[in-house]
Amino acid sequence: MIEATSTQRRPGQPLLTLAIPTFNRASYLAELLECLLPQVTGMTDDLFEFLVSDNCSDDDTANVMARFQARGLDCRTVRNATNIGSDGNFLQCLNLARGQYVWVMGDDDLLEPNAIPDLLDLLQQGEYDLVYLSTYGFSGGARQGRSLDAFGRYAEVVTDGAYFIGKVNALIGLISANIVNKNRLEATPHPDLELLRNSNLIQVGWLFPLIHQRMSVLYVWRRLVAYRLFNSGGWGICEVFGIRLQKIAAEYFAREPRIAASLLNNVLRYWLCTSIMEMRRGLHADMNQENFAHDIRHLFHSNWRYWVFVYTVAELPMPIAEPVYRVLVLLNKLTRAAQGVARHLLHHGRYLTPSGR
Repeated sequence: MIEATSTQRRPGQPLLTLAIPTFNRASYLAELLECLLPQVTGMTDDLFEFLVSDNCSDDDTANVMARFQARGLDCRTVRNATNIGSDGNFLQCLNLARGQYVWVMGDDDLLEPNAIPDLLDLLQQGEYDLVYLSTYGFSGGARQGRSLDAFGRYAEVVTDGAYFIGKVNALIGLISANIVNKNRLEATPHPDLELLRNSNLIQVGWLFPLIHQRMSVLYVWRRLVAYRLFNSGGWGICEVFGIRLQKIAAEYFAREPRIAASLLNNVLRYWLCTSIMEMRRGLHADMNQENFAHDIRHLFHSNWRYWVFVYTVAELPMPIAEPVYRVLVLLNKLTRAAQGVARHLLHHGRYLTPSGR
């Protein structure tokens, strides 16, 4: 276990480090840096740090970085002598970051205009264990996501860990959506992060220790991050977000099983349901092929959500599965909408907006 230290922001410590692990994605990285350059130009060192960790790319990554640095991008760069794997590079970004808050962001994702200045403004209005950034997906070159929240919220302080983890469910694994208070992580006993190397979920190792029944999350409802759809591969959705996530959640939340249940129930209902149908439609060509229902049945056979939202979508013939899936999606949208209205009217936390908005 990692021993506790002070949580206070240290003199001269940046408020936020944005760290990008990258490997052979020069064109995507260039798109992201083009988004970032106007937002971070002129940022002071005590407020913002920018870091790129190149995992021994053999494409044009080095030249892309040089071009943007010549245009004034203030960035600390690290180039690995050998490829240390994606999890290793993610962890290196966390370890090298000097900021109080650390945001490890995917090299193929993009930001909405003014996202970083607004986020820095919000971080100066309070102190949080984690920050969650609402997202929208896009494919190809077009970004047509809705950035505004349906209820006009920009951000909310969420203090119910079970609600938070259930709401975000599998997106807790979307690295670009989650920011950790590194000072609080270092002060919180937690398992060695190296134990999660090669799990495809190493990032939850620095998020889960700070998720508990009473916590403080800055939940940014405004969609500031656009993530690229169908752009990863080499792993299985049921293996990672079924088998491995269940095991990790059981270990980290052994004393608060309600939080683990909230996470996994919603992964089954929302994320796996949609991801399995996308796989069956051929939209995740680079993902590992799996026997979706069979591979996780031993873990979730007593959970009704498995039978309704996973088994039906995975096992029915496609001509039947497609209309069943559309009904399930509609049911989930109505459920989410009702929950959203109830929370907005009755149970929400303190709402925040960036200064001047």
